[in-house]
Amino acid sequence: MTTRILVLALTFLTLPAQSQTAPAEDPDFAASVRQWTTRPEFLSPLVDHLPKIANVPTPKDILGYHIGTPQKLTYYADILKYYRALAAASPRVKILETGKTDEGRDCVVIAIASEEAIKSLDKYRDALAKLADPRALADAQAKELIASAKPVYHLMGGLHSSETGPSEMLMELAYRLVAEDSDLIRRVRDNIIVTITPVADPDGRDRYLDWYYAYKINEKTEDDRLPGPPFWGKYVYHDNNRDINYSQVTMRNLLAWYLQWHPPIMHDLHESVPFLYTFSGQSPQNPTLDPILYSELPWFANYELTTMARFGMPGVWTHAFVDMWSPGYLGFMSSNHNGMLRMYETFGNGGGNTMKRKVTADRRGGGNDVTKREWYRPMPPYPEVEWSMRNNTNYSETAVLAALQLTSNFPKVVLENFYQKSRNSIESGRTQAPFGYVIPGGQKDMNRVALLVNLLRRQGIEVGRATAGFQVKEGSFPEGSFVIKRDQPYGRLAKILLEKQSFPDASLRTYDDTGWTMGLMINVPVKEIEDKAVLAVAVQPVEKFEWKGVLSGFPARSAYVIPDYGANALITLRCRLRDLKFEAAEKAFAAAGVEYPAGSLLIPVQGPNENLHQRIKLAVEELGLPASSLETVPEVPRHEVEMPRLAVFSTWGSTQDVGWVRYALDQFEVPYDLIYKERIRSGNLRAAYDVILMPSQGRGNGKSIVYDVDARGKILAYKKTEKFTNLGMYGESDDISGGMGIAGVAELEKFLNAGGVLITLGEASWLPADFGLAARVDAARPSPAFYAPGPIVNADIEQPTHPLFYGYTGRTIPVRYANGPLLTVPDLDKKEVLLRFPGTADSVLSGLMKGVAETRNKAAVVDVPAGAGRILMFATNPCYRWQNHGEFNMLFNAILHFNDLR
Repeated sequence: MTTRILVLALTFLTLPAQSQTAPAEDPDFAASVRQWTTRPEFLSPLVDHLPKIANVPTPKDILGYHIGTPQKLTYYADILKYYRALAAASPRVKILETGKTDEGRDCVVIAIASEEAIKSLDKYRDALAKLADPRALADAQAKELIASAKPVYHLMGGLHSSETGPSEMLMELAYRLVAEDSDLIRRVRDNIIVTITPVADPDGRDRYLDWYYAYKINEKTEDDRLPGPPFWGKYVYHDNNRDINYSQVTMRNLLAWYLQWHPPIMHDLHESVPFLYTFSGQSPQNPTLDPILYSELPWFANYELTTMARFGMPGVWTHAFVDMWSPGYLGFMSSNHNGMLRMYETFGNGGGNTMKRKVTADRRGGGNDVTKREWYRPMPPYPEVEWSMRNNTNYSETAVLAALQLTSNFPKVVLENFYQKSRNSIESGRTQAPFGYVIPGGQKDMNRVALLVNLLRRQGIEVGRATAGFQVKEGSFPEGSFVIKRDQPYGRLAKILLEKQSFPDASLRTYDDTGWTMGLMINVPVKEIEDKAVLAVAVQPVEKFEWKGVLSGFPARSAYVIPDYGANALITLRCRLRDLKFEAAEKAFAAAGVEYPAGSLLIPVQGPNENLHQRIKLAVEELGLPASSLETVPEVPRHEVEMPRLAVFSTWGSTQDVGWVRYALDQFEVPYDLIYKERIRSGNLRAAYDVILMPSQGRGNGKSIVYDVDARGKILAYKKTEKFTNLGMYGESDDISGGMGIAGVAELEKFLNAGGVLITLGEASWLPADFGLAARVDAARPSPAFYAPGPIVNADIEQPTHPLFYGYTGRTIPVRYANGPLLTVPDLDKKEVLLRFPGTADSVLSGLMKGVAETRNKAAVVDVPAGAGRILMFATNPCYRWQNHGEFNMLFNAILHFNDLR
C-alpha cells in the first residue's frame, strides 16, 4: 500500500494543477467507484472522482445509477435520454442527428467543446473540410487555417453489441468533459472538439441487453457463461466492423457524417483482451498509407502506455495484436481518408457482472503469451483476476483522457499532420505510378460498372467520365470510360481498393482478409495506368452514376429478349415480373442481327396484353438492363425459368454469414423464408420448398451445424415478451440450443429424395459430405500449414454449358477462398465438378494463399444427384459480405435455374 501511495503522490506531481475554483466532488460516486474497483491499482486519479455542478445532470441523475454499477447496463433510449439532458443543460454540448437504424432508432453524434467552439461548430467543420482537400489552399492560407482551427477527436463505442462497457463509459466521460474544471479538462475543451458516437449499433445494443438481462446477469465465472443472442443488428453480427463497402445503414450514416466533418482522429473502443490494448499499427502494414500515420499511431499508444504505467495500472500494452493491412474495419474510414485511426481493446465480461477470470497462456495476442512481459507490455496482466465493469470503465476512460490530453497539448501538430497527409496523397498521385485507374466504357454489363463507381463515390473518391476517347500507354479507351485519377485527396484510398494486394511476408498473420481488389471482386475490368498522361484526360465529374436500361423496338409480336451479360439484376427482373412466363436460352443465338449469349431470358407474348410492353420497359429501365422486341421466337434450346419456393436455413448460433446472404436477397428482391432447426425437424419440407439454401455457417465442420448451440443443459428461448421486446426478431425459438440433430439431417434427406435442391455455401458444404447426403463427395480440410485469409484466386470452369455459368464469358472466374472444404469426387463423377481450383501460384490473383498446392485440382463447386434431387456444393462463399458481386451471379443462376441444373 505504501508503494501505491508513493506512486499516486508522484503521479499527482506530474499531472496538470487543479483549478483553484474546482467544483465540489460527489462523495457517493467516489465511495462507489472504490467499492466496485476490485483492486486499488485498477483505479486512476483521473477517474476516481466526479464533480457536481448545479443544474448539469450526472449520469446517475438521469439513469438512477453511476456508471459501473454492477449488473446495470443502459438501453439505447436511456443513453440518448442522458445525452439530450446533458445538451439541454450545457452550452458545451450539441447533438447532431445522422440518420436512422434498420429498426428506426436515431443515430446521433454528440459534440462537446468550449461554449465558443459549440457556437462556431460550422466554422470549425468547414476549416477541417478545407484541410482535407487542400488543393485550393496556398501554404500561407493553410498555416492561417491551422492556427485558427481545432481538431475533432471522434470516439465511438458499441460497434459490437456484446462489448457493453464503452457505451457506458462514454456517458461518464461526456459529463466529465462538460463539468470538470481541471487544467487537463479545460485544455481539452479549449483546444479540441470531442465528438462521440454513443452506440454504433443501436439495434444490436438493445437486443443484447434484453438477452443479458434474461440469461447472463447472474454469470460469476467463465464457466457460467452462456452463448449470446442469435442476432445483434438486422443482418450482421461482428461483421459490421468488416463492411468494407458500407452496405449497412448505420455504417453508411457514420461514413456520411465523417465525410462532412473530417475528424483528424477517430477512436474505436472495443472489448476483448486483458486489460487494455492500445493500437499502434503493427505489421503487416499497408504500404500505400502515409508514413506519417505509422509514426502517429505509436506516438499516441506509447503516451497512453506511459501514462497508465505511471499510475501503476497493470496489463496495458500495445503492438502484437491488430495490424494495419486490411482497410475494411469501420474505424479505418479515418486512416483511409488521411486521418488517424485509434483503437482500444479493454477487458470485458460481456455484461455488467463482476467475474472471476483467468488470463492464461492460451489467451494470445499476435501469437504471444499475454501474461509475459515484453517491451510493448511492461506490466503484464495478472494470470487470475476478479474483473468488474468499473475496472473496465476506469481503464478505458483513463486511457481516453490521456489521449485527449496529448491531443490538446499538440492540437496544431495533429492538424498539420492531417493537412500534410492530405497534401501527400495528392502529391503522390502526381509523382508516383500508378497515376490512375480506368474502367473502360461500353461494357456489356453496366450494372456492375455502376456498382463499382458508386461504391468508390460513397467513400468520397473522385471519379470522372471521359468526355472523349483517349489513349495512354496502356491502350485506347472510349468516350464514357471512367477515370479515377490519383492526384486527389483520397487517391491513396483509390489505389488501396483497386490495386492487386501483394502480401508483404507469408510468415506474417493478419487479422482479416488479405485480398479485396474491387475489380476482381465485382468482376469488372479495371486498368491500372502508369502513364502520367491519364491525369490530363478531360472528364466530367461523377456524383452518382445512374445507369438506365433500354427496351429497343416496338411492342413485340412473339417475345422479348433480355441478354444475359452477367447482371445480378436479372433475378430482380424475374421477381418483379413473377406472373409472366420466362424462358432461358440454353445456347447462344442470333436474332435480328444481334448475338445473344446462353442464359439470355425470353418473355413470350401470350395473347393480348396491352400493358406488357410498358411493364417490361419500366422494369428494364429501372434495373439498368438491355432488352429487345423479337418478331419471331428464336429456334434455340430453352427451358422455363420459374422462381422456386426458396428457404434460407440458419443455425441459431451462426447467423452472420446467413445475414449477408439475406441482405443480398433482400437487395435484389428475391423472396424467401428464413427457417431454422424447428422448421427442418417438423418435416414435410418438399411440400413447402423447391430449394433450401444453406449459407456458410458453423465452425468448420458439419457437426457444428447439426448440433449448433451448446447451452449446457439450459433452455434459451429467443422470443419476444412484454419485458424483452427486442428478442424474437428475424425468427423465434422456444430453445435455440441443440441444433437440428440427426432427425433434421434425416428430413433433409427426405427433401432431397423427393426432388428438392439443396445449395450449400462455404463452410456449410461440410454438412452434406460429413453426414452422407452427398455420399460420393469427400470434403477434406487443409493442413495446419495452409493459410488463406481471403485471397482472390482464379477458378477454372469445367462445365461451361451448365446454367451456373450463364453470364460468364471466360473460362475462369475470380473467386474468394478462405479455408473452405477441399472437395473431391471419384473419377467416374468428374462431370459433376463444375468449377475447379488450378492450385498454382499464378492462380492467386490478390492476397495471400500459403500452401496453394493443397488446392490443386480440388473442386470449387460440385453438382451431385441426391435421390430425385440435387446438391450444389460451393467450397467458396459466392455471397461474401457485400463484396464479391462477381460471384453472386453463380448463386442467383442456381436459384433461377434450379429445375435445370442437371
